[in-house]
Amino acid sequence: MQTTTQEPDVRPPLGRGWIAGYAVASTGMWLAVLTPAQVQLARQSEVLAPGGKTALLGLATGLGAAVTAVAVPVLGALSDRTRSRYGRRRPWVLGGALVAAAGLLWLATASTAPAMVAGWLVAQLGLAGVQAALMSTIPDRVPRPRLGAVTGWAGMTQMLGALLGTVLVNRIVVDLAAGYVACAALAVASMVPFLFAHKETRTVAVVAARRQRVAFSPDLAWAWLSRFLVMLGFALITQYLLYYLQDELRVEDVQESVLTVTAVTVVCSMLAALVTGRWSDRAGRRRVFVAAGALLMGMGALAMASAPMWPVALGAAALVGLGFGTFLAVDLAVIASVLPSAADTGRDLGFFAVAAAAPQILAPALAVPVIAVAGYPGLYVLTGAVTILGGAAVMRVRSVS
Repeated sequence: MQTTTQEPDVRPPLGRGWIAGYAVASTGMWLAVLTPAQVQLARQSEVLAPGGKTALLGLATGLGAAVTAVAVPVLGALSDRTRSRYGRRRPWVLGGALVAAAGLLWLATASTAPAMVAGWLVAQLGLAGVQAALMSTIPDRVPRPRLGAVTGWAGMTQMLGALLGTVLVNRIVVDLAAGYVACAALAVASMVPFLFAHKETRTVAVVAARRQRVAFSPDLAWAWLSRFLVMLGFALITQYLLYYLQDELRVEDVQESVLTVTAVTVVCSMLAALVTGRWSDRAGRRRVFVAAGALLMGMGALAMASAPMWPVALGAAALVGLGFGTFLAVDLAVIASVLPSAADTGRDLGFFAVAAAAPQILAPALAVPVIAVAGYPGLYVLTGAVTILGGAAVMRVRSVS
């Protein structure tokens, strides 16, 4: 989309309290999203359907991603139009967290496959509301010159949430039901600092009220495609990690192995996100960081395909982590830079959230037949190719350096 005028950036400076509150809330949200998706649902599927665990896991994650893909744009658009004494975004953060907690508690009591799927759908609906509102506060509130620094923190929290959640359910609360309860409690508690820190100032409200006449832009399409392909690659890597370690590498302690691989990926990702986000601000360049991150991820996937051995898996985890952290830190800054209207950031970012959610639906549809025909090496060759193509796509975004 092309705008008829370029609006001045009049967002007030950010305080450390806002950034800290956002980081805590985003970490809690991703913990509630990724801990079930990467650990708990796989365990529960194995308990409820031992002979069809892969199919049940794919059904749950696929339907959950479908809910996210529909709900984030819709709830984002609703938050754009929300007028309350608490602003546009905070009611959706709190309400979404409470609905998500209800879904996670439902999962804790689920004793059948349909109940498990239903609980996850409720949780995903609530988390979609939180995600739509939190993402929208970045273009609402963050001045352009600091986008990389703040999106670096945002990218770091996704991996931090994954790490904390994995430690939580593997080391601290190992019982399946209790793990869901802990995730629910943390999902709600983590929103409290942000709810107090985020105030919609009059300046931000004026910026948001400005509507611009827009037309279709190829930049939005290329940015969307890049995000879709890279997130598809990451979904293919992570959704079947537990089964890859168990069935291909045949590790002795699969839970310990998942924790180790996740820790390596997350630590590398967090470091990369914090460094490259600020680096992109200083360099004044975004696209090259996104492309480099995708290339590193693709190299990690190809390493898993070519040499399915434990030391290679750890090295691949480091590459994937460095690449994904770099991608997460800078890709959101690219997206925020090409959004057409400050009045509709929730709606527009919602469509980019579809680019992250839709791969969760497509990944099982691709992975199951590929594993059946070519095994896990074939799966990770596909993953490497898809991810590298995603990095190449962002170089077609012309309005961002």
